Amino acid sequence: MTNITLQVEREEDLRLLLDLIQRLNLPVVQNAQKNIQTKPAKEQQKMIDYILSYQNDSPSFGDAADWQLHQLQ
Repeated sequence: MTNITLQVEREEDLRLLLDLIQRLNLPVVQNAQKNIQTKPAKEQQKMIDYILSYQNDSPSFGDAADWQLHQLQ
């Protein structure tokens, strides 16, 4: 048995392909609709770029061992 994965852009092409598959009596394991956004929207991309560009060399909470030592006193 051979498995293949296809990516179909147009809904019309998908219908044609599924009709052909049905005529050939081939099993369909998974028929997934295109619900995943492949390219981030402009605003999302700006947020992603900001997050990826953020750099901080020191932790914002300071020295964790020092904080813990003061909590135990």
